[in-house]
Amino acid sequence: MVEKTLLLASFVAIVLSMCDALPSAIPEGSMQFKSASIKRSRRAGNLEDIPDTQRDCTDPDNPKYPATTILTTERVAALRVEMEKINALAYIVPSEDSHNSEYIASCHKRRPWISGLTGSAGLAIVTHNESAVWTDGRYFLQAEQQLDCGWILMRSGETGTPSQSEWLIDVLPSGTAGDPSKVAFDPTLLSLSTYNSYKDAFEKSGKHIEMYPHEDNLIDIVWTTDRPPCTNEPLMIMDIQWTGQEWWDKVTEVRGKMEEASTDMMVLHALDDTAWFFNLRGADIPYNPVFFAYTIIKKDKTILYIKSVDKLVTNVADVKEHLKQNDQTSVCASAENNNQCLDILEYDDFLDELKTQASGSGINKVWISDSASYGIYDSVDEDKHYAEAVPIRIMKAVKNENEIAGMKEGNIQDAIAKIEFLHWMENAIKNGQYVTELSADAKLVSFRQQQPDFVMPSFGSISAFGPNGAVIHYKSTNETNVQITADDMYLLDSGGQYKCGTTTDTTRTMHFGTPKEAHKQAYTRVMLGAIDLSLCIFPEGTYGRDIDVHARQHLWNHGWNYRHGTGHGLGAMLNVHEGPHRISIGYRPGQAPLEYGMFSSDEPGYYEDNDFGVRLETVFMVVQADTPNNFGDLKYFTFEEVAFVPFEPKLIMYEIMSPEELNWLNDYHQKVREKVGPRLKEKNEDAYDWMIRQTEAVPVPYDSPTDSAQTIFANVILLVTVTVVSIFTSMN
Repeated sequence: MVEKTLLLASFVAIVLSMCDALPSAIPEGSMQFKSASIKRSRRAGNLEDIPDTQRDCTDPDNPKYPATTILTTERVAALRVEMEKINALAYIVPSEDSHNSEYIASCHKRRPWISGLTGSAGLAIVTHNESAVWTDGRYFLQAEQQLDCGWILMRSGETGTPSQSEWLIDVLPSGTAGDPSKVAFDPTLLSLSTYNSYKDAFEKSGKHIEMYPHEDNLIDIVWTTDRPPCTNEPLMIMDIQWTGQEWWDKVTEVRGKMEEASTDMMVLHALDDTAWFFNLRGADIPYNPVFFAYTIIKKDKTILYIKSVDKLVTNVADVKEHLKQNDQTSVCASAENNNQCLDILEYDDFLDELKTQASGSGINKVWISDSASYGIYDSVDEDKHYAEAVPIRIMKAVKNENEIAGMKEGNIQDAIAKIEFLHWMENAIKNGQYVTELSADAKLVSFRQQQPDFVMPSFGSISAFGPNGAVIHYKSTNETNVQITADDMYLLDSGGQYKCGTTTDTTRTMHFGTPKEAHKQAYTRVMLGAIDLSLCIFPEGTYGRDIDVHARQHLWNHGWNYRHGTGHGLGAMLNVHEGPHRISIGYRPGQAPLEYGMFSSDEPGYYEDNDFGVRLETVFMVVQADTPNNFGDLKYFTFEEVAFVPFEPKLIMYEIMSPEELNWLNDYHQKVREKVGPRLKEKNEDAYDWMIRQTEAVPVPYDSPTDSAQTIFANVILLVTVTVVSIFTSMN
């Protein structure tokens, strides 16, 4: 018996000694942080629970607003006067312009003007006595900072939030068959699919509510002061080195797809579709190198509709030659060169011209994107509609080899600028230099401007320090701008447009002092999600929604999440958000599966309201995976990074990383050295030395990806247990 007791005591001692030696899988302080992370909620209804950075509507007669709030009471009242004139009980104000653009020109920012919410996503509805705005999780905090108390914030995607049609059915009075309740809208701003969703819901409700297209935009009528003019900037020709295909060869390819679909005419309404199609870029929308245009493609000719034909084409020799305007008589008469036959007409004539072209001889089916406006569809006889995504979307998203080379080149140039900036930033903060969110952003632009192909930023940078980093799509202004110090986290999400055919978008989160345990925990779990997504292998036909979980799993394991997608496509010096592929939870119509040549961001994040935010974003490309088998005769894909900016070592908890994840990090940092290092060293040796320090390899303690510390610990305990049991058995 004594011998058994001694053996048990020895066994316990072994286990305890191993526990002491093993690095903790749950870092000290993480449990305390979990309880501390439960933030006060505005929904609690207590006055003290509402931060002074957000609106306080507790007392309707005495609302309290931060400096960021935009008061819109007079604007809404003026809109209701116009609504009454057309007998409308509600008016829909989308974010998009007539091309269904996500990012729009300042002259078209109708929804931000009427609501006060300046985020890129949202939809406002004003009724005869209420007003509401829908937006997604990226802008929940921003909405509380900008909306006045006259607006109801509808948190899209949250349980209990009604759809727009559900809300209208609930709040509008019932009409009659002869006098329905009218919901007015601009037919050029609402897509046909959106229109149909309202129409179907209203018909099912039985309340006699009717969609009413009204050609005169009511916001345009009441927005009479301080409205910026629409621009009409010169066109830029893309080099064939980076496009890889002449525009007339694209005409031939599209006509082949039209023939396969038995269509006679195709309409391009999206600005980036026309820009990519003609290998042209513009500057009519901030950060987006596009120009106002529509395109019609027929079997015998193509028609481009742009603003000020003489200014942009006729009087500009190189553009005129690029578009073959000097040879139209010969090419239009030639069967061999018919793909170069191009008419160029005025933009404002498009809808009238569309009616004429669609009613012409031999036009039986007109291919129109399912995201085009109700106004475009209404210009074509319904029996001629062929409503499907136009092939340009996939042609544009799947980069050819020249475009791939351009995307890689632009990302190298961008990485050089970003590394130079981060090196400068760290030194500036250490030396006590006064740096703010806005001045930091300006400094980064100055580094980008030193790169040979840089044209302009690809979006307004998210330069966010401390609590501002918790606002997912934060935009620093004079009212919110703060100094960046060594006391908190700094999140920088930025990108550039490069004439080698690149749109970049990279995010890094830094800390220039001593980070808290909570910062490190969040940063590491976000980084692990980015790594695991990059490592995943998937068969062809896989959608981004099928693999999004890889990026969230480490956060979910900790009870955390984020309210935005994980990845979006990027254009070839076009829009920073490009479909039809995306990596995000949930089904969305029109998505395409991932395939070779598509580029995407990889950007998980975590945000503590009113405290800090972490996001890490790296652009990668879909490539073919090297697998031992190809089950189902399918191709298998994975990802290859093309953006190379170091991660922040002081924020990484290496002890919770697997060997496979550590190897990925070491490999990535080695690529930063190899791909960016030579040019960076030649340009800025101090920044190069900083990059070398940031990318030091981390020891990988175990060779096998499965031999984590926890696995080895369990195996040793099992071995000891088996040994002890064997001894006991032999003694009996």
